[in-house]
Amino acid sequence: MSLKNNSCLHILGAGPAGLASAYYAKKCEIPAMLYESSNTVGGNCKTIVDGDYRYDTGAHRFHDKLDHATKEVQELIGDDLLKVNSPSMIFSNNRMFDFPLGLLSILRNLGGVDIAKILTENIFNISRISSKPTNFKDLAYQVYGKTLSELFLINYTEKLWGRPAHTLDVNISGNRLKNLNMATLFRELLFSNDNSDHLDGSFYYPKYGFGTIFEKMENYIGESNIRFNSPVTKLVHDKKNIVELVYGNTRITDIDKVITTLPVNLLINCMEPSPPEKIKDIVNNIKYRDLNLCVIYLDIPSFTENASIYFPEPTFPFTRIYEPKNRSNKMAPEDKTCIVVETPYDHEALPDGMPKKELFQIISNILIENKFINREQIIGHKDIDAKYAYPILETGIKERLEPIFSYLGNFENMYTIGRSAQFKYIHTHDIFMQARSIINKLK
Repeated sequence: MSLKNNSCLHILGAGPAGLASAYYAKKCEIPAMLYESSNTVGGNCKTIVDGDYRYDTGAHRFHDKLDHATKEVQELIGDDLLKVNSPSMIFSNNRMFDFPLGLLSILRNLGGVDIAKILTENIFNISRISSKPTNFKDLAYQVYGKTLSELFLINYTEKLWGRPAHTLDVNISGNRLKNLNMATLFRELLFSNDNSDHLDGSFYYPKYGFGTIFEKMENYIGESNIRFNSPVTKLVHDKKNIVELVYGNTRITDIDKVITTLPVNLLINCMEPSPPEKIKDIVNNIKYRDLNLCVIYLDIPSFTENASIYFPEPTFPFTRIYEPKNRSNKMAPEDKTCIVVETPYDHEALPDGMPKKELFQIISNILIENKFINREQIIGHKDIDAKYAYPILETGIKERLEPIFSYLGNFENMYTIGRSAQFKYIHTHDIFMQARSIINKLK
């Protein structure tokens, strides 16, 4: 369904999904206006500049999964787009394991009893006819067997999402476990096949931070087409179309088309007239996970060679550490570095009611006790919150949300896009393709 002549496309939210939509709209010469509640673009994909340091609001990487999306990023960033080879690791029982799990790493680091269990369980998995897993725990058991899953996957997953693994949807893996099992690990060992579809170690990264992608989009779109500090508070409708948009004291009427990237709970609650109570009840009971990012500045040239280090054990309150400088040496001074420590939490509180002001002290003490750093190496820290980082995909979530998206589907002139709006765990390249598809419909 195309736009009317000379009408404006209204896009809610200037995170990756909103920016990608406006970017493709401009490419197709479609007038568009972005409405952003904050004073900057990028959402949870910003690069923060603090003096000589740069770091992203998340351990972001761009994987070469979709040719068109990769080409767009290459055109946006040009020669400043780096191809990085930096594998990730899992820290468990005071040892480093490959991530995703590699057979050599398992054999090198685990004892004979555990290895015997792992081999027995996976021989059984290979020989049996597997049913379709209905939750993440079942999926992990089918892919790696019980022992490996309990050592590395289940505990990490439950920390990240704050829910028991058997209550979580299989899609929380983001396809990282797709086509992986012990048989593929044996093939990789025997034939030196890197299985690059699954390893996180090779990716694209902009020289000056992941947020550069979206800053380039902002420049292309033009600041005159972005209204900052303009949270949309009402979407007035006639049951078939959005007819009015309200932000602050401003009302925009004669709406033609709307693309929304707002978290679906915020979207439903700003609709006027109000949706049916059963729709509001469903949407008000869905949950998101936020991230606390503890940035620690260090008086050393390097912390790790790895893209990320994952911490599955419950003794660590955080789930992951990444070092911006091992993506690009432009992210910190030559003789110094910083690390970003991620602690996920529900909206209301940090894990175990931990006061945020104490989080840095707790994290730094743990890192010192485990000999990752020395106290005298710490030269500063900052705390940042990334809201709506992960939609919590519980089992049955698709069926639970069906009435909501059926209701939203009644609006002929509104499209939803993005992780929070669609309540899906999707990646940047997927967002690019979604945005392109929507804009092509409007040409």
